[in-house]
Amino acid sequence: MNRTCVLLCLCLLAAVPATASATEKTAAPARPYVETSYVIAPRSVGDFTLVRSSLDPDNRLAGASLLYRAKDHPEATINLYIYAAGRLDPDTAVIEGMQAFGEGMKHAVKDGTYSRQRTLGPADAFRLTPAPPPAAANDEEAVMRDAIANAGGVNGQKLRMELHRAPGDAPLRSNAYLFYKQLYYVKVRISAAQPDIGAEAFDMLADQATRALVPAVQVENVGGCAAGAIQVDSNASDTQMMHAITRQLSQQQGYHCHGSASTVRIEERRATTDVIEIAYDADDWKSQ
Repeated sequence: MNRTCVLLCLCLLAAVPATASATEKTAAPARPYVETSYVIAPRSVGDFTLVRSSLDPDNRLAGASLLYRAKDHPEATINLYIYAAGRLDPDTAVIEGMQAFGEGMKHAVKDGTYSRQRTLGPADAFRLTPAPPPAAANDEEAVMRDAIANAGGVNGQKLRMELHRAPGDAPLRSNAYLFYKQLYYVKVRISAAQPDIGAEAFDMLADQATRALVPAVQVENVGGCAAGAIQVDSNASDTQMMHAITRQLSQQQGYHCHGSASTVRIEERRATTDVIEIAYDADDWKSQ
């Protein structure tokens, strides 16, 4: 394999500014990793319609919440919660995030939000995959496209539950899904009273809603996260180098980071979406 594709990848680095050396004594103070995030929620995605979007400015770290309804199943509530996670290993983030969700459900029972909660089995893997790339013309292109496709997928977990709000209420079917993308957690909670919908129909609806809404809801970040560094082992083979560059480029681009809000095109996007602006204090993302 020649280095043509490797050099092509290196040319793409121009779109990802390199981070300044930590030894530069004259360097300006580091820019906050994220200054502002914009949660972009489409008002309509297939059979799903946005009913409400909200954010508590006094509790911005709790993130934004969205409520969608399904055209054919208005009895089901479809809630999305989008809250800051930071720069994490995607697989570790999902595992730890789902563990935290489980602890949160225990507290919800203790504080009386639910009278009972039962988990129907362990959490299952739930991956959202991008559209398959077109056929590659040669082996070098295949390596590149495979790496991009793998980086473009979003791993998550799914948990089935049965909930009771009060002793006299009908039990609820409830599915929870958790994903990590664009520096944020995206948690999906879909619930409906058991008499209103059968188990199989509910599970199909929950999966369908999650596959439609999670990719459609985007987070755009503005701040120092726009500056990314690509690390390549000079002793790596051509194939290893290509994989490393493509993976890191895709990861950096997946953060949806911008150096300026002007590139996010907020006003243009308001025509068809609800835009929720989350303005952070300088120390909110200091650990990044």
